[in-house]
Order: sequence, then structure tokens, then C-alpha cells
Amino acid sequence: MSETLNLFPGRVIYGAGALEEARGLLTGRNVFLVSDVGLSKCGVLDQAKAALAPKEIFLMSCREPRLSDAQKVLDALKRSGADAVVGVGGGSVLDAAKAAAAALESGRDISDLIGNHELNRRCLLMLIPTTAGTGSEATCNAIFIDDADGVKKAMISSAMIPDAAVLDPGLTLGLPPAITAFTGVDALCHCTESYISVKTNELSRAWSLRGIDLILENLPRAVRQPGDREARQSMLFASLFGGAALRIAGTTAVHALAYPLGKRGVPHGAANSMLFSLVMRKTLKEPDKRIPCFAKLDQMIKGLPLPKITTYDVKPSEVDVLAREAMDQTRLLNNHPVPVTEKTAREIYAALFEQESLC
Repeated sequence: MSETLNLFPGRVIYGAGALEEARGLLTGRNVFLVSDVGLSKCGVLDQAKAALAPKEIFLMSCREPRLSDAQKVLDALKRSGADAVVGVGGGSVLDAAKAAAAALESGRDISDLIGNHELNRRCLLMLIPTTAGTGSEATCNAIFIDDADGVKKAMISSAMIPDAAVLDPGLTLGLPPAITAFTGVDALCHCTESYISVKTNELSRAWSLRGIDLILENLPRAVRQPGDREARQSMLFASLFGGAALRIAGTTAVHALAYPLGKRGVPHGAANSMLFSLVMRKTLKEPDKRIPCFAKLDQMIKGLPLPKITTYDVKPSEVDVLAREAMDQTRLLNNHPVPVTEKTAREIYAALFEQESLC
């Protein structure tokens, strides 16, 4: 017998005005708000402050989160005496907020909680995504770069499933087309990788399939028409569904190969968008038969305004090192339906640079 628990946030509030409606869940609580400095410059943080009336605000830097970043959030949360944690931002902010909330009662540092842990969370946890990509609001994972070795590592606990997720399309309207595109492809990777994962089941595939359909229909719209609230709302749902699917089945080789690029400053969604088609074609004999709508997805990605590998400080001379580092991501590689060797990883990275030189 098998069972699957904690599939979803306790409550999902969505639609125009969802941010204001969420305040009702925080009545009588001291709110510790986690966000980032970028959102403080575009007006989103002001909206959150007005709607949620936080007791204290902690602003993270705009970068891939490190263990030390999450630890700073936890330390500030301890000092605040708050009994509600609200994360407002992209996946980096949400991961740090939920990790701190889950770790608060444990008396342990974030670095001590890498891996699977049963934790007792007493404070209320609310997550409010401002990008439609990570699905962090529906997962029990938080991913951080280890300051010591630069490797991405996962903290995993059901205590990180939030009491409420708030999906307000108005908070995503200011995203530039490129960020809308690569965060959307990140959600797509969650849906497709969880679909082919060795851990997939009927529950995860239901979320995966609906997410794929929504992304095909709405990601190009959201990129072309940034003010399209319907498309933005649909992408938030797709991201949530991708998170629910990977909560069950996990991600696979695309994410495993993306992590070494993230170590070198490539945004997570951008790395996934570069690797998606290459990894699937190099590792699966017939990706069109394994992945629903694969040809359409591949074509859609090619038409999006996505950054190239040459945008970042990653060199072709690093291919061998990238491949070796990818092999360390056994948690993800073990989910892939076929073995991925270091030789295959090397060929994928080499092809990534080769296709850019041909453009």
C-alpha cells in the first residue's frame, strides 16, 4: 500500500484582490514579512505592507538563496517574536520564509536541517508568489546554495507546506517579458519532469497534465501582453500545479543539470529553459511519446524571449566541471526514467554552447 500526504496548502486564495482578502487570516497575529529589495523598488512591497500590516519586514537580496541567507531570516524571525510568517516574492523568498518558519521551534540552524526532517511548526505560514514559476507555495522543499561548497541542497519537511497560498495576478503584472518567460518555463519543467519521474503516480500526473495545458495556452499570452490578468492568473495556477506534482514525484535531470549553472549565477528558471529540450532529446529515445505535447512545448520555448548561456559568465571550458557537479545531484538524477551518465551530461552542456555559437 502507498499513500501521499500534504498535497496542497491548507487554503488557496486567488483572483483580483486576493492579497487584501488574505489579511483576514492574519487578524490578531504579529506578522513577520519576508520579501526582497527588488520588490521594494517596484511598488509590490508597498501593496503587501498596506494589505498585511506586518510587525516587521525582512528584505533579502535579489539572488539565488544561500544557507546563510535563510539563516539570517531565521535569526531575525526569532528576534521578532512574530507568530505568523508571510513570504512575498519569487521562489528564493518563499523558500527562505518557509524554511525559517519550519525551523523556528526546532532550535536548530538551517544548515543542520538539510535533508528530510519531521518538524513542528506552530506559527502560521502564508506564501504569496510574485512570479509564476517555482511553485514553492505548494512544495515541502526549500533549495539553498551551501556557502561552503557552492552546491545546491534541499531542506525537506511537510512543515513547509503553508497554511495559505495567495495567488493574486496583480502582483505579477510588472514582471519583464524575459523573467515572465523563464519563470514560466521553470513551471513547465516541474510539470514535465514530474510527469516522467520514476515516482510519478495518477495524482501527480493529473496536476502535471493540467499545468502543461495551462502553460501552453497562457505563457505566450503573458509574455506578449503583460497586462493580461487572465493569463497571469492561469500561470499562477500552472505554477501551483507544478509544485503539487513535484511534491509527489520530484524533478529529474533538467533540474540536476541546471543546478551547476545556478552556482555560476544563471537564474534557476533561465537554466531550466536552456536545458529542457536538450536534456529530454539527449536522454529519452522518443520524447514525443514520453512527454505530452513535447513538440509544441519545444516550439513554444523557441519563440520566447529567453536569455542565452552567453548572457552569463559561464565558459565552454567549464563543461567537464559542470558535468561532474551535475553527477552530485543524485536526489534528482535518481528520479529520471533512464540513467544519466557524466558523459551524457558533458554532451548536453557542450551542445548548449554549440547551439549558441550557431545562432
